[in-house]
Amino acid sequence: MSTRWLDIDGMHNVRDLGGIPLPDGETSFGVVVRGETVVHLSVEGADDLRRYGVGRVLDLREKSERATDGDGVLADAYDARDLVHENVPLAGAPVEDDPIGRVHDAPTIADRYVQYLDNGGSRLTGAIARAAWDPSAVYVHCAVGKDRTGVVCALLLDLVGAGHDVILDDYQLTAQRVVPVILRLGTRAAYAHVAEPDWAAQSPQPDAMREFLRRLSALGGARGWLQQHGAEADTLDLLHSRLHRDAVDAQRAV
Repeated sequence: MSTRWLDIDGMHNVRDLGGIPLPDGETSFGVVVRGETVVHLSVEGADDLRRYGVGRVLDLREKSERATDGDGVLADAYDARDLVHENVPLAGAPVEDDPIGRVHDAPTIADRYVQYLDNGGSRLTGAIARAAWDPSAVYVHCAVGKDRTGVVCALLLDLVGAGHDVILDDYQLTAQRVVPVILRLGTRAAYAHVAEPDWAAQSPQPDAMREFLRRLSALGGARGWLQQHGAEADTLDLLHSRLHRDAVDAQRAV
C-alpha cells in the first residue's frame, strides 16, 4: 500500500484510499483522498491537490479548532467556492479536551470513535452523500489525519466490503507519517496541547480500531449506519460503485 502516498507540497500524511484489496477487486483511485489539516498546504500543494482531481473538502475539525487555526491557502478558494468545503465536526468538544492522543486504553478509544460517528450523524451522512454524487475527488481531513479521518475512512471501506484486517492495515499506515505532522501542529496555538506529545498514545491503536469495527458491525455495518442517518439506497449504491474496482480492471491497471 506504500504506493498510495501522494506527494503534495507542504504535507506529510496524504494518501489515496484507492488500491486497497477487496474480496473481488480493490478500491478505486481518485475518489477519496485522506490526510492531515489543509493548513499545512503550500500554494504549490494546493495546486497539487487540484491537479490530482480534488474538487471538494470534508473537514472534520471542530468549529473552534478551525476558527483558531484557519484554512490556510485554501481560504480564498472556499470563499469563492472554487472548492466545495464542508465542515462536519466529529469530536463534539474542544479539541484540547479530546482524550484521543492521551489515552492508551483500546475500549476508551473505541468509545470515542463511536462518539465521532454519533456526533457526525446526519450531517456526516449528508456530506458523504453529496461527495458520492460529485465526480471529483474528496479530500477528507482532520488535524493529523489519523483518528477522526480514520473513522470516516473506515466507514467508507466497510461500505465497499473491505475486510476488517484490510481496514486496519490502512489505519496503521499513518504511523509512518504521524511524527512530523504532530511536531508541526504543536507549534501552533490550536494544538498547544500536543507540544509535548505522548508518542505511544499518538500512534494508531489497532486494537481500538478493531473494537470500533466490531461495534460498527453491531450497528448494521457502514451501510446500515448510513441508512439509519438518512442516506438513500441509490446514493450508497453509487458510492459503492465509485469506490469499487473489480478484479479484472484492477489487474489491467497493474
